[in-house]
Amino acid sequence: MAVSSSRDYSVTGTNIINGAFEYIGMKDVNESMSAELVAMALATLERMIKSWEAEGIGLWTLDEAALFQSDEGYTYNIYSSGTNCSTTWVKTEVATAGAASDSTLVVDSITGMTDGDYIGIELDDGTVQWTTINGTPASATVTLTAALTGATAVDNHVYTYTTKCPRPIEITEARLHRSDGTDTPLYIASRNEYMEIANKTTTGIASQIYFDSQLSYVTANVWPACNNVKDYIKMTVKLSIMDMDAAANNPDFPQEWYEALETNLAVRLGEKLGKQITPVLAALATGTKMAASQFDSENVSTFFSVRRR
Repeated sequence: MAVSSSRDYSVTGTNIINGAFEYIGMKDVNESMSAELVAMALATLERMIKSWEAEGIGLWTLDEAALFQSDEGYTYNIYSSGTNCSTTWVKTEVATAGAASDSTLVVDSITGMTDGDYIGIELDDGTVQWTTINGTPASATVTLTAALTGATAVDNHVYTYTTKCPRPIEITEARLHRSDGTDTPLYIASRNEYMEIANKTTTGIASQIYFDSQLSYVTANVWPACNNVKDYIKMTVKLSIMDMDAAANNPDFPQEWYEALETNLAVRLGEKLGKQITPVLAALATGTKMAASQFDSENVSTFFSVRRR
């Protein structure tokens, strides 16, 4: 017997919805559901997924993000239109010194840079000028949308990225990435601890960070405020599970969750439509979700300790 040698099994929202209707006896194998029922089921599926997020699922949504500091900056709003923070970024250095009013910049490497990317250039006055890349970089030369506002020396840092980080639903840890390439853990402070800091604008090497989660953005409050723009913050962010805007979309879930999505949607649809939920289906829905949730965790030890203040 030959095996397939593939591991790419996937489903769509339509597959999940059809399977759920089959579980509650509302659909035969070859029958098509009405557009109204499909729309209702898709909305129910979306709300179910969002409620599951509140339970903490989504190990696969963890990502690494970089938050680029500004000179004396200490508060940054992280969301799709916020300050300079991204889950994919390029760090390089100035190869040929630039002067104020220059509209091109020669860097050590253009790998990973594309037309339209955000670009931040460390200037000699200790600030970072942000603009965008105008045209595809070539031969280590980057054309800037806005000309340099000051001089930039050889080996000054240059950062680029394509897309800003969306609002995280959780930030699990953070580190200060120093100019020498080393990482120093940052203490994640509570709201009270941060508010008790007398002078939040004191500059220095960052040692702690407080994340203030709001409805559409997360504010990162760094202390002390930045005194070296060569240092930036790296952190592990948990992003929201992607929406299913159409039934044809694939769910933003690993394969282990497919049956849990289908059986639990069936229970919800049955309750909405007045269909009897059999004990077997109820048990299956509970069991598949529990199994997937248990799989959705890091296989590491947990340690408890008393923190001294």
